[in-house]
Amino acid sequence: MKFLKDQRKFLFHLASFWILIGVASSVFAQTPVVETIKFQFDRESQCYSVNDEATVTVSATTKDGELVKDGSLTVLLTNDGRDPVGGQQTFDLAQDNPVTVKATLAFPGFLQIKAIAKSSEGKEVRSALAGAAFSPEKIEAGLSKPDDFDEFWAKGKAEVRAVPIDQKQTKIDSLSNENRDVYAVSFATVNDQRVYGYLSVPTKGEGPYPTLVNVPGAGPGVGPEAWLADQGFVVLNMNVFPYECPVDAKERQKLYDEYNASLGMRYCYLNAADRDHYFFRAVYLGVDRAIDWLAEQDYVDTSRMGYYGTSQGGASALILGGLNKHFCAILSSVPALCDHAGLLKGRSPGWPRLVDFYNGDEKTLEASRYLDGVNFASNIDSATIDLTVGFIDVTCSPSSVYAAFNAIPSEKKAIYHETQLGHQNGAQYKEAFQRLLERVRNNGR
Repeated sequence: MKFLKDQRKFLFHLASFWILIGVASSVFAQTPVVETIKFQFDRESQCYSVNDEATVTVSATTKDGELVKDGSLTVLLTNDGRDPVGGQQTFDLAQDNPVTVKATLAFPGFLQIKAIAKSSEGKEVRSALAGAAFSPEKIEAGLSKPDDFDEFWAKGKAEVRAVPIDQKQTKIDSLSNENRDVYAVSFATVNDQRVYGYLSVPTKGEGPYPTLVNVPGAGPGVGPEAWLADQGFVVLNMNVFPYECPVDAKERQKLYDEYNASLGMRYCYLNAADRDHYFFRAVYLGVDRAIDWLAEQDYVDTSRMGYYGTSQGGASALILGGLNKHFCAILSSVPALCDHAGLLKGRSPGWPRLVDFYNGDEKTLEASRYLDGVNFASNIDSATIDLTVGFIDVTCSPSSVYAAFNAIPSEKKAIYHETQLGHQNGAQYKEAFQRLLERVRNNGR
C-alpha cells in the first residue's frame, strides 16, 4: 500500500512538473505585445500645402521600446475622420517595422491617419491617431452663413430684453473670505426659462476691476472659479442648464444625470431641428444679457472684460464674442458647435454632431446653421482672440475649429497647434490663458 501511495505521489509531481514546464514555455514563447504606436512626420509642424506629399514613419513597439516583429499594422487615411482618402495599407510587422506611408490631400483640410496593430491571430491590440494639416487657413465651412443669421439673433436679443431681467443674487458665505465675495446668480431669459451661474467679486484693491466670463465644457457644469477673484478679477461663471448647478460636484453630477434622463436624450440635442427652440438659443440669449448686466456694475471695468472657455466653453467664446461687444480679449480652446455641415464636405463636424445624431435630417441641418460657432465667429471684428486646436481631436475636429478661425475678421487673431493632442488643453492653452489674463489687465493689448 505504501508503494502505491508513493507511486501516486511520484506521478502527481511528475505531471505538475510538466505542466509548469509547459506554462513557462508558453510564457517565454509569447509574442511581444504592441504597447505604443509612434508617428514621425517629415515636417515637425505637420503642416503642408494642398497636394504636398507628407511622408510619415509609423512604428509599433513594446513597453520596453523594442520593435514588434509579429502581427500586422493597418494604416487608414481619412478626411478628418470621415470620408476615406487614399485607401488603406496593411503591413506585415515581421517584414516592415517601422513602415513608411506617403499621403496628401487635394483640398484644404486635415488628413487623419489611424494605425491599427493586430496580433498574428488577427486580434486588435492597439490603435493610435495622427493628423496633418493641408492649407488649413483655406478651410471653409460646409455651408455659408444664412442671409438672415444676424437678423435672427438681433430679434432674439430684442426678445430677451423685453423680458424683465429678474436678476437674483445670493451670497455664499462658505466661499467668501477677506479677498472676495462669492454669489449664486440667475437671470430670466426667453421661453420662461432662467440661466444660472456664480459671480466672484474681489474685495481687496481698488476697483473697478478687470473682469472675466466663462461657460464650462459639456457635462454637469461648474461651480465658481473664485480663485481668479483672489488675483483681482471679477469672474462670472455661467452654466447652460435651466437649474442652479450645485457647488458640490457629486450633487451637480446627480442633477445632470436626472435632467438628461427627463429629456430622454442628452441636452445638446434637444429640439435641434427648431432654430427657435433649440436648447442653446435661450441659454446664449440669457448669458448675453447677463454680460450686459455685469458691465453695468460699478465694480466692473468695461474696458477690461475678457472671456475664456474650452470645448462647449470654447464654442461659447465664439457665440458670445459674436453677440456681445464688451470683450477686449477672448480665449477659445478646442471649440465645439462648429461646422455642423462639415459632413457635406466629407469631414467630421464638431461636437455634438447634430446632423449625425438625427440621421442626416434636412431640418436639423438647416436649423444648425443658426447655432454654428463659425457664423458667430464672423462677427468678431475687434477683440483680440486666440484659439487652440488639437490635430487628433475626434470630438471637436481640427477642420471644424479652423473653419471657425478662418471666419473671424479681427486682425488680432491667432491659432495655436497641439499636434499631439486630442480633445484636451495642453501647453499652448496654459500659455494662452496667461496671455489672456495679461491682456484683460491691459485693455486687450
